Amino acid sequence: MQYKENNFCSLIFLLYRNVVNSQTPLSFPKSRSALWDSNPVGEKLHLHLSSHRKPRLVLLEKALRLAHRHARRSNKPRLHCFFLGSISVDSDEEGVTITLDRFDPGRDQAGASGRVPSALLPGDVLVPCLFSTQTETLSILTVVFQVLQQFVSSRQTLDLSQLLKISGHVVCSQQSDAAVFSLSWSVISPSVSVDVQPVKAVPIIPTALLRSLTSISRPLQHNSSRQRGFLTMDQTRKLLLLLESDPKASSLPLVGLWLSGVTHVYNPQVWAWCLRFMFSCTLQDRVLSESGSFLLVVFGCTHRAPQFFQCRGSGPQLDCQLLTASQTATLYQVTTPHGFLNSFSLVIHLSVNDQDSGVEDEDVSPRPSPSPHPPAQQVRNS
Repeated sequence: MQYKENNFCSLIFLLYRNVVNSQTPLSFPKSRSALWDSNPVGEKLHLHLSSHRKPRLVLLEKALRLAHRHARRSNKPRLHCFFLGSISVDSDEEGVTITLDRFDPGRDQAGASGRVPSALLPGDVLVPCLFSTQTETLSILTVVFQVLQQFVSSRQTLDLSQLLKISGHVVCSQQSDAAVFSLSWSVISPSVSVDVQPVKAVPIIPTALLRSLTSISRPLQHNSSRQRGFLTMDQTRKLLLLLESDPKASSLPLVGLWLSGVTHVYNPQVWAWCLRFMFSCTLQDRVLSESGSFLLVVFGCTHRAPQFFQCRGSGPQLDCQLLTASQTATLYQVTTPHGFLNSFSLVIHLSVNDQDSGVEDEDVSPRPSPSPHPPAQQVRNS
């Protein structure tokens, strides 16, 4: 008797799985109200790129020295070039750091309005920079806002590097055995914030994707294994996970999004993925709650069970903000036999531009070590 019952249960499971995996069109609930229990079960959090910590911009000495050498050889009062680097989420997931570790002199291209980078790789942060011998005012073009809008609304995978448009201005002067740099940075990023609040779990249709995200035998995920996608529902108000690349996401009614490979919901990657759901023009049917909220399911690195949140954006438009910072640095010539240089990083904390506030100045002056093999140093401002 026990054997027959087990077979009967297995048969039910197989039939149910076949129904889920069949090509029958998903039937969304006829009533689009009260699709989930919206009563909060935890504290509301405020998501933004700088909700916990201001973005940090790190310029490595080697890149600055290469740029300075190129500017001196060109012998031009104004020189357009590029810094290249990468953006990463800090280990505590409370902020982002942009590290500029490469210099690119750029090249002229037919049909382009200015110089273009010559060694740009996928995922690179590109920072146009002007080297000059005197201070001047640089204008921020409105085309940057349009570029941000295109990245958020396009079909391509949205990366944090696409949500920060950075430009730099370096004024250099020579003083005996030292080069003095005055560096100014401008960053345009979305100002939209997202309020998230925990809610009760919503049933999820069991699929191979869900099993891979919640399997007990799976290793704890990390940033390199991050996956994401969207949420739809069947007529029984159960969620169905869709991958970002699933073409059905552009036609089915969507009630939210899901993300894996993060530890905390305030990870900036969560904020960026929320922007894609809120402003993408490729998603035709977004179904919000009566309060204008959507669902977020997080498959965290430290949780076997998914976490459920209700999200709401701060506004209907993709508004942007200007972050600025300035810093001075002095690089000294090294006359040691082997020509070794001290290694340092300029760490700039970007702040919201508000007239004269939000700009930090720091004098970082690395000096040569008397030793022919000086140890590496890292100079950071607090």
